[in-house]
Amino acid sequence: MRKITRVFAAAWLMGALATLGHSAGPGEGERAAPAANAMVTVEVLRVVLLHNHPAVVLKDGTEARYLVVYIDPFMAQSIQMGMLGLSIERPLTHDLIGILLNRLGAKIHKVSITELRDNTYFALISLRVNGAVQEIDARPSDALAIAVRTKAPIYVARALMSDTMFPEGEAPAHITPDGPVGPKHGA
Repeated sequence: MRKITRVFAAAWLMGALATLGHSAGPGEGERAAPAANAMVTVEVLRVVLLHNHPAVVLKDGTEARYLVVYIDPFMAQSIQMGMLGLSIERPLTHDLIGILLNRLGAKIHKVSITELRDNTYFALISLRVNGAVQEIDARPSDALAIAVRTKAPIYVARALMSDTMFPEGEAPAHITPDGPVGPKHGA
């Protein structure tokens, strides 16, 4: 990983998010709860700024379906740094979790965004420890930040996925399904 300073990382991320643009409007709407544990493999496509809030865009590569999850600025920074393979002089929380798991002989088996309840997404981190799989409840943003660092597979309940990246009228003008204008960085 390339080393950068914490101040530079925060300034860089906020500048990068600001250049992607944003629109005004209400937050993400309610979606149906997942049906019967049908999960799809996704990748973290990018971190964007929507409605003045950072969000992470997940994409199912086989069906071109998307999930947008709003996250806080610190999580946006952590996910983006993990996607770009950046680190700072001292490990941040998600880096530290990866280091601890590795030293304890545990491995992230997968992370899963399992449901939407009361306008909140829920996730599980599945760890393989001594041959057994343990599941731990987690915020989706934490699970994603850990997954991008450990290269763990990411799954989302099929019922949470949408055919469009952004609901009509919510996409920033210069972001297309193929990506933002300018250089692409990603997982």
